Amino acid sequence: MLEALPPGQPARLIGPYRLLARLGAGGMGEVHLACRADAPTADPHRMVAVKTVREDLEVDGDFRTRFRREIAAARTVDGPGVARLVDADADAPSPWLATEYVPGPSLAEAVARSGALPVAAVRALGVALATALAAVHGVKVLHRDLKPANVLLGAAGPKLIDFGIAQAFEATALTSTGLVIGSPGFMSPEHLVGSRAVVPASDVFCLGAVLAYAASGQGPFHDEEMAAVIYRITRADAELSGVPEELRPVVERCLRLDPAERPSAGELASLLGGGGGGAPEVFPWPGGVLSLLAEYGEAARSVGEAASSGAGVADLPTLGPVVPYSPTAVTDRPVTPTAAPVEPRRRPWGAVVAGTVAVAVLATVGVVLLNRADGSGGSGGGAAGAPSASAVPGASGSPGPQTLSQVVLPYGGTGRTNDFGKAGTDRAYRPSGWSPWMAEVEAGVGPCALSPKVLVCPGSGGAVTGLNAADGKELWKVPGRGEGLRSGAQYPAVVGDTAYVTGPDGVVAYGVLDGKERSRVPGPGADWAVKGTDLLDGVLYSTYVNMRDERTGLVTAVHLADGKELWRTPLDALPEQPVAAAGRVFVPLGIVPVALDARTGKEAARGEEGCQEFTVHEESGSVLCTGTGSVAVLDAATLKLRRTLGTAVSARPTVRADGLVAVDEGGSLVLYDLADGRERWRAAAPVFREATDDIYFVGDRVLTVGKAEIRSYAVSGPANENDHGEFYAELPDDFNPQASGDALAAGGAVFVTLPDGLVVSGYLP
Repeated sequence: MLEALPPGQPARLIGPYRLLARLGAGGMGEVHLACRADAPTADPHRMVAVKTVREDLEVDGDFRTRFRREIAAARTVDGPGVARLVDADADAPSPWLATEYVPGPSLAEAVARSGALPVAAVRALGVALATALAAVHGVKVLHRDLKPANVLLGAAGPKLIDFGIAQAFEATALTSTGLVIGSPGFMSPEHLVGSRAVVPASDVFCLGAVLAYAASGQGPFHDEEMAAVIYRITRADAELSGVPEELRPVVERCLRLDPAERPSAGELASLLGGGGGGAPEVFPWPGGVLSLLAEYGEAARSVGEAASSGAGVADLPTLGPVVPYSPTAVTDRPVTPTAAPVEPRRRPWGAVVAGTVAVAVLATVGVVLLNRADGSGGSGGGAAGAPSASAVPGASGSPGPQTLSQVVLPYGGTGRTNDFGKAGTDRAYRPSGWSPWMAEVEAGVGPCALSPKVLVCPGSGGAVTGLNAADGKELWKVPGRGEGLRSGAQYPAVVGDTAYVTGPDGVVAYGVLDGKERSRVPGPGADWAVKGTDLLDGVLYSTYVNMRDERTGLVTAVHLADGKELWRTPLDALPEQPVAAAGRVFVPLGIVPVALDARTGKEAARGEEGCQEFTVHEESGSVLCTGTGSVAVLDAATLKLRRTLGTAVSARPTVRADGLVAVDEGGSLVLYDLADGRERWRAAAPVFREATDDIYFVGDRVLTVGKAEIRSYAVSGPANENDHGEFYAELPDDFNPQASGDALAAGGAVFVTLPDGLVVSGYLP
């Protein structure tokens, strides 16, 4: 990816190189796009990718020894099919190395965005990669993690990257004893029985799996269960029905169980049609790949031109690829579609994926969060309290001082507008030491809140988990009680250094940094089940349904600072999710909209039937509700109908501060003007592969989120049907999401919670 450097800082140098933009990060380091400080350039082919060790890691003698081995391995693997090593320094205070920059997508991204490659392109790809492997094996080095994410597509052909775990035939393993190196779905059987068993034929096996993926769009050992993937690999039980018949025999030979029965890399090049004449003059990439190549080149040229002109590059857009992250290569690459011709100054978009153990981390495009520095800790999704000392958990996972500077709440803040505002890209809101991560949690997890150094994630039955926002490690956990209707995950009300979670036993307060219970406000009793909660100005409003009499409900208001219940209002029907805003608590009673006075709990207004969910736009005094296929715009004071927007609306509307309304209308993304109901634009249907559950305003972008799909459009509207960003997440093989998750953005990072039990964090391009 290309991520803008922090604004207002002088140019950063690593050795003789000036850093232009951030490309990616992994467990051990970061990678930046760079050029020589004494020779600024806008030519992507003269740029380098500089890999540095993370500043927060201790660099000891053993680490430098391993880093030198990586450098030595990279220096031996030179050739047209390998991203060559340009420069390195293992003895610098922060060791670094610079490799050739390849301005193009990974094979993983190209297939995800453009589909399987045609046979001619797969043959040419296979010949080039097999030839490169033959050269690598010729100097007694193995790759050991050959997968689609480690194959970059350049204009002249593919290049292999990530020799960070490459091992010389006669060398000692570069990794811990017993550690299996590789990526699920693309490992050889030898990988699974210990890294010392890996041989050159192992790389050929992996290449066969890569070619199957390129030709069919799916790995040959793909399965819903990870255990099944491993079992199938150990038996070489490949599924190749999607591979074209003319390629299948060659791929089958690569994927044989016995390494001795596989072709060598050189033989594989011949089997695929390589005649020894070198790479073709014009590589046969299909049109979709050629478009990606142009986008990558344009992105690199943009940052290069800024550097060459003497201007800063800190305000450039964040851009990135859609690829599964490599656990060893910290070399994610950029993808940036060219700017729309109707708006020459429109900045490109992108999407980035990063994570751990070959799991794709969802990332979005330009998501930003609402900046409300009201100091109240209310439902404004910005600062809670004045800036103070950092609360970063230490490297060991232990919490730091119990002082917090910022709190970011779900749904974009007051009114559940899903508008995250411009502070979402403000680096001040990013957790210190953050890099992309993935964390497994219990199923039933709901929307999380950033506190800001701990991600607080409520679950079912009053459960709550505190994750280190920097790396996703579990800091503390409170188990829940599975009680059916009473056990749903609720809004995480974080105020200062305390998280308030509503469960079967009432509202419980926990220390954000240690998870210790601080106080408890009892609920209305065992007969009542929580339906929903919302936070406004330090008061938590909750709706309940009566488990014995399923025709009545209840709303309560609890002042969190002292645990005092301010009021309790009985309802004559079953309530839905409340929304607190504009001095009111809006509650659908079935499909009847009701407004209660937030101070007293008395009913202030009641509207006509037709509302099941609310979104409140305080700036215009409007309440938007869905339930009849269109969006009803009501007056916040009287709940009388002002106008309706759209037809066949399938997702809760999203409202920007300036009054733009985004809806999913029968599979098309449509933007309306709230003031007059005028349609601004609509994206050509179909927009989504599957139903969309959430839409977000993300600065100057509109983001749509499904179960594993994200699309991004400019707020001003797409120039044509292809003017959008998209990302299809490659989730763990044993993870099949049944519903989409909630997204939260802070400081250029996004945190996505999938209710099936996964929390992922990645960059905001």
